[in-house]
Amino acid sequence: MAKKAKSFFNNRPTIGIGVYIILIYWLVWAIIYFSIDLFIDLYTDLDYSTVFWYTAVAAIPFTFYTVSVVGKSAFSKWYHYVILPLLIYGFYVGSAYFSVLKIDLLFSALFKKEITTTLPIKDVQRVFARKSGNIHTNVSVLYKSTVLTLQGSRTSYFLLKDFREINVNMGQSYLGSYYATYIAIPTKDRWNARGEYFKDWFQRNYWLLAVLALLAVYGWLKEKYFPKPLKSTKAIHGPYNRFFRRVFFAAILLFAVFMVIVLLVGLLS
Repeated sequence: MAKKAKSFFNNRPTIGIGVYIILIYWLVWAIIYFSIDLFIDLYTDLDYSTVFWYTAVAAIPFTFYTVSVVGKSAFSKWYHYVILPLLIYGFYVGSAYFSVLKIDLLFSALFKKEITTTLPIKDVQRVFARKSGNIHTNVSVLYKSTVLTLQGSRTSYFLLKDFREINVNMGQSYLGSYYATYIAIPTKDRWNARGEYFKDWFQRNYWLLAVLALLAVYGWLKEKYFPKPLKSTKAIHGPYNRFFRRVFFAAILLFAVFMVIVLLVGLLS
């Protein structure tokens, strides 16, 4: 009996320190992502090939480490040995490259001097990602006789679409990107823009609320009217089944939380 108990315990999935390190990495990435909308109103989204190649090289050890943490259980087919490492590597390169550029903007806004100037607005356009709504706003302005395309938050479109010029605190980052940390617009106009953004967000994402509600109703009905027999809990792979179910529902919950945070950041930016 003791032997069976020991075997059952050994079959239970465990989370090692490597998983926590990877989760911390993605948590830092998320903090950087949301910090941009909170502290930088507008900025140029320039590409830097040197930064890209440095991050591409730096992502290699992270990829190998992640693959080693995942373990052999993820490689059930031969092509998994090719596809999975490439996907992980792509995620790391993209996130690392993005993070370096955004950290450059945040540190520049914190330590570098800015000037107050007036920017004539040439065009304001939303950038969409399918039906999920606008992921950011492109604002074309005239700065020192040059037309710059600045990237703004989701609410920037509703805030700036009716303006012909704006007064901003303008600076240039260590890597050479332009950014604005403050736009001199009345608070009332900002709240009106947030209200328009909320209406637009809800119209595009109401399906998410419906899906979550249906999942909740499905889970309640299943547990109430179609409970599993007690003997099914004694299956050999029971611990793994429970583990993956928890991971699935945790992923759904985290996705819902992420969408709510995106909404809130948009309202606060």
